[in-house]
This record gives sequence, C-alpha cells and structure tokens, in this order.
Amino acid sequence: MQFKSLKMSGYMKLNVLAVVMVMAIPTAGVAQTTAPAAPMAPVNLGFDPLGNPTPIDPFKAGVIIDFREEMRKFVRSISSYIHGLSPSFIVIAKDGLGLMNKVAPNDETSFFPAQAYIQSIDGLLETNLLDETVTTPLGKPSLALEKLLRLKHKNLATAATYGLTVLNMEYSTAQNAVDTLYTESAQKGFIPFVAEGPQLKTIPKNPAAIFKANPRNINAISELKNYLFISNSKLLGATPDYLLKLRNTNYDALIIDVLHGSKPLTRAQVEVLKYKRLGSRRLVLAQVDISSASMFRYYWAKGWRKGNPPFIFSPLRENPDSYRTTYWAPGWQSIISGNPNSYIYGLGALGFDGVVLKGVDAWTFYEAGPEAQ
Repeated sequence: MQFKSLKMSGYMKLNVLAVVMVMAIPTAGVAQTTAPAAPMAPVNLGFDPLGNPTPIDPFKAGVIIDFREEMRKFVRSISSYIHGLSPSFIVIAKDGLGLMNKVAPNDETSFFPAQAYIQSIDGLLETNLLDETVTTPLGKPSLALEKLLRLKHKNLATAATYGLTVLNMEYSTAQNAVDTLYTESAQKGFIPFVAEGPQLKTIPKNPAAIFKANPRNINAISELKNYLFISNSKLLGATPDYLLKLRNTNYDALIIDVLHGSKPLTRAQVEVLKYKRLGSRRLVLAQVDISSASMFRYYWAKGWRKGNPPFIFSPLRENPDSYRTTYWAPGWQSIISGNPNSYIYGLGALGFDGVVLKGVDAWTFYEAGPEAQ
C-alpha cells in the first residue's frame, strides 16, 4: 500500500494508539504490541476543546439537512480518499442497504439508484436479511412491515445489479439453526456468518467445521465464501492468545477492531492474521464507526463532552461512553478520513486490507426527528 511512514505532525493527544495509527511500522514478530514512543501535541480541530463552542443542532428550526445524502457523501469521500492511496483497499458499508436508492424529486413512489454511492463501495454488510416477517408479534398483518420488506428487496436487487457483494449476519447458537441459516443465506447469494450474539465477542462454536472452508487465496471480497466478525475481543485472552485463536481459523476474512483491549495491533500482527491456518491468504478488515465518537479512541481529548466539540451530539443510550456525532460536520470527518492524520489513513498504514464502515445507518436517527428521540 502507498502509505508513508510519517513523522509526528502535532495533531493527536499523547498515547500509544495515536503513534501506531499514523505510522507504518516495519517490524516483525507477533509478540510486539506497542510502537516506539514519539513526542506529540494535542488534537488541533480549529477550536479550544475547553472553551464553549456553539454546538451543532440538526433539529433547529429552519435548518434543512438531507441526512441520507450527507451520509452518502461522507462514505464517498472516505472511499475516494483511501482509493487514491490504494486502489485495491476494500470499503464495505455496514447497514448501508437503505442508501442504495434515492426518491425521485417529484414522485415519492419512484426510486432511482444512488450510483455515486454505490460505485464508491465494494460491498454491504447487513443483519438478519433472512427475516421476511410482515406480521406484528400478535400475528396481525402490518402494512409498515410489508413496505419495509418491499424496500429491502428493491435495495437488494439494486445491489445485485451493480455487482456489490452482500455479507449477511444472523444470530444463533443451536447447531441445526446455525446450519440452516448458513445454507439459506448462501442460497440467496449472500456471504454468510452466524454469530452467537450481537455483541460479536466470540468465535462461534457452531458449525464445528467452518461453512465452505477452502484452501484458496482470497484477494477480493467477491471471492469470499465465509467470514468472521469480532467486534469486541476482550474475552479472547491476552494479545498473543487472541492472535493465535484467530490465526488458527480458516475463515476467508476477519473483521476486527484495531484495538485489542486498550492497545492497538501492530502492522506485524495484522500481517500474521492475513493467513489462514491452512496457510493461504485471506482478508483482514478493520471496523470503523463513522457516526459515533468513543471516549476510549485515540482522538478523544480532555474537555470533550456533549456539544464540545460542536459535532459531539448526544450519548448513546446503549453505551454512554460513546456519543452520536453530527457526521456531516467537517471537523468530525477530518478525524475519520481525508488526511495523513486520520483514522482511515492509520488503518491503511497498519496493513489492513480494507474497512467495514459502521454507523452508516445513523441517518435514520436524525431523520426520525427530535420527537422520536
């Protein structure tokens, strides 16, 4: 990949992850877990994080924002930037299916493909695509669910037309159910994974043999037959144990976080994970949340809170250590992508084959309006 080995440019808070995220580290050996220390300055976003900047209020009277299109534009900008550095870098939009089509300006019943967005990504990762429920929990027909199902089918048809690879994730622990979910997903043309739960913190015990395990080298997502998604790896042991557990699998792709515990993986460790137990090449992708900011990430600075910086909008109900961002704000977008100090650049420098962009569905939160919050 064409990523420079950077000298520190005075933009991050001092911590190990910041060092790793902006430097290509030419080291070898799985055991290394930290990068050389380097003097660094605080994040510079053009305002004083201890001051009182004006928060961004997307629901302010008179403010009109096309939340869907802003997310499409954000994804496109990420893709354009990283592909300018490495054309083969993979970009997958998690929960990005709902952005596949646009509503015609003068006819809300007519749709057309969001071509620029579609062409900026290599694939989609969705959850529970096998769910075809159109009735309420009481068994009554639901027009709303029927409408959502039709829209899902339309979006999937658009994805197929444009040749996007679609990864599906289902949840189960029962052997028979797991086998069925894998088979049905594959029959529909999806790349399947059945997790034990939405926390994505374990390597599933079922099936006993990985679905469609194979000895082939995998260099593109179109070649995938299966994948493993580990979002939270803390239950998988210390770093050497974690790496060994992943290394001893034959999944065609691993989707992981750059952090294991509080420490980032090194370039050498990422390289080790690129090989299946059989010895053939596989893909290693990093998850990146592009619509929420977390207090444990390298970019979080002293004094950050709701409304300060302005793009920090509100804490997540399910995780108060993370905050929704107004993802269309330039300050937030510059943290994620677009420059050698950004998160996306750092992942490329660490040798990841691509990214899975999480939070692509954040537009639904804002589109619902303040009354729904």
